Amino acid sequence: MSKYTETEWEFNPVKDIKGVEQAQSVVWSTAALEKAVDAIKKGLPLKVNPFIGNNTKLLKPELVFKRTEEEINDYIRCMNDVIYFASKCYIKQPEGLKPCILRDYQEEYLRHLQNNRFSIFLACRQAGKCFSMLSTIKIKPKNNSQFVDILRKNIYFYIKEEDLYEIPFYEVYNLFCKQTLLWKCKYRLYKMIYKLEYGRNKRNENYKES
Repeated sequence: MSKYTETEWEFNPVKDIKGVEQAQSVVWSTAALEKAVDAIKKGLPLKVNPFIGNNTKLLKPELVFKRTEEEINDYIRCMNDVIYFASKCYIKQPEGLKPCILRDYQEEYLRHLQNNRFSIFLACRQAGKCFSMLSTIKIKPKNNSQFVDILRKNIYFYIKEEDLYEIPFYEVYNLFCKQTLLWKCKYRLYKMIYKLEYGRNKRNENYKES
């Protein structure tokens, strides 16, 4: 007859650290991240992955990071020198990421903004200086009757005092863009943000939604 030994089970209150929490518990450095990138390129497994999946361009949130003295000095220089900061930036183009190379007039204007908070810049129109999907455009019904008729079939905002329609740009874009799943998700988010903004604004009382 076989003998069984009875073992006592002891509860362990310490939660297992996995995923993001495990990555947050490690003190990372630039050298450690470079080793992780190199390992992913070679197909080697990582003890702890600081990235979101295998995308080495996206770090997990709230990582503990120890910077070298050189990196701290570089950070301070970026904070104090806008031109130096711009030289560290990259622009996404069809060919891939390319370093930002400023023209003389761009450097001059950035210096001006750094030293003069309140400034007026005489520049060309439609250059994307302050564009946002939440930006609004104003349309007068008398001058744009055909366009207003199209908007009435969807959503529009009418201001009685000025006799015009003030329409967020995402609504205009929605009329003519391809209705992909990604755009539909963005569209709903834009509507939520727009309503929240105008919900805190008394001016919302002057709007009438169809």
